[in-house]
Amino acid sequence: MCYHKSLVVSAPELEKRYEATMPASAHFQPVYHANAYQFPAWPIVTHQEPGRFQMMHWGLIPRWTKTNDDATEIRTRTINARSETIYDKPSFRSSAQAGKRCLIPVTGFYEWHTKGSKKFPFYITATDQKIVSVAGLWDEWPDPETGELKMTYTLLTTDANSLLAEIHNSKKRMPCLLTAEAEHAWLHDNLSEKEALALLEKQYPTSRMHSYSISKRITSRSEPSDVPEVMAPSNYPELTSQPQLFA
Repeated sequence: MCYHKSLVVSAPELEKRYEATMPASAHFQPVYHANAYQFPAWPIVTHQEPGRFQMMHWGLIPRWTKTNDDATEIRTRTINARSETIYDKPSFRSSAQAGKRCLIPVTGFYEWHTKGSKKFPFYITATDQKIVSVAGLWDEWPDPETGELKMTYTLLTTDANSLLAEIHNSKKRMPCLLTAEAEHAWLHDNLSEKEALALLEKQYPTSRMHSYSISKRITSRSEPSDVPEVMAPSNYPELTSQPQLFA
């Protein structure tokens, strides 16, 4: 699964990359580490309005959610969605069927390698794109107490490619990273269910990815993690015999 990501770019870089405008109210700043369970706002581009970014919170709240308590509970379970079942699961089915597809820009993401009782954090990036898109779904939920329309999204995952299967060896899943061709189709095309699922099952090539181990500062409760230092390489003697973890 994927609960940690980064977006270390400026707003003008995002606007140029996606040919979309950023709302002035966004006040976007580079993000070195975002933790999904803090439900951060993120610049999202949707199939419905590809020419502008919308700041949405991570953790999809389906439109049919009845109360604030229900919304608070369900969003902890909709941070990620298995791409294979988005047309089956009630939390995601209405968004998938309505074509509420979106792009989630990232410059990298974090996963943990398990060895015995220990876990080692890694940072993974694409080498062919500074900003790579992850496929997502979005929805809007009318808060019954305030009437505010809250926009949220979920990040889609798929089976891990050979690199991520080594790194994320406990789950063997990875974000649905999109090549340039797949990104265009996910954002712009009117995809059938069959076409959408076929697009999502294509793994991002290992040859276009880079990975390295980082310090455990990312899990520290005493130090901030949304800082450049969290991405600094860190070596572990326990991993020296596993070159397949590093690309």
